[in-house]
Amino acid sequence: MSGASESLVFFDVDTQVDFMRPGGKLYVPGAEQIEPNLRRLITWARENDVPVISTADAHSPEDPEFAKWPPHCIAGTSGQRRIPETQVPSPAVIPARGGEFRPPARWAGQYIVEKTTYSPEDNSYFDELLRALGPRRAVVFGVVTEYCVHATALALQRHGFGVDLVTDAIKSLSEEGGTKAIEEMTAAGVRLVTTAEVCQPVATASSRVR
Repeated sequence: MSGASESLVFFDVDTQVDFMRPGGKLYVPGAEQIEPNLRRLITWARENDVPVISTADAHSPEDPEFAKWPPHCIAGTSGQRRIPETQVPSPAVIPARGGEFRPPARWAGQYIVEKTTYSPEDNSYFDELLRALGPRRAVVFGVVTEYCVHATALALQRHGFGVDLVTDAIKSLSEEGGTKAIEEMTAAGVRLVTTAEVCQPVATASSRVR
């Protein structure tokens, strides 16, 4: 494995049809604008054997969250699926509860972490997954900046991960909310990067994260 693959893990946050596409149940305005960068990040991860942890809302029709938000990402619906730009063939799905999680012998490919709240910590296997990953730098991107991206980045910080936030591969519901969330993340130690900075040749990227 390359130095980059040993040092990095990508966290692809909630890039699901209901958030990303016009007509989605909880569409984030302009979210489709970041799709080229999402595609570039996922392609780079696959080419360099960097594991991709993809969080995914997986709600029931009666989910308590729908008291605040329109029903969205109901498990099994087309809106709950990932957009093609962030869908890797044959992903491993880690349900929020039930089933089981066995860490792979070699971290590569995509692992979909289902959840019913803003934070991936809602998944009962999240702590175990992070322990199995071992020391890495987490590269975070997706939607929505002031909710699930914010929660994911800070959760990783609390678990001792260094975190890079890809600023041209995130989207917020409001400019004010996005700005405030980024300020809170950087205050917590999150580093701001761009897609181009992440997707460097392996030798350069490896030296950057040591």
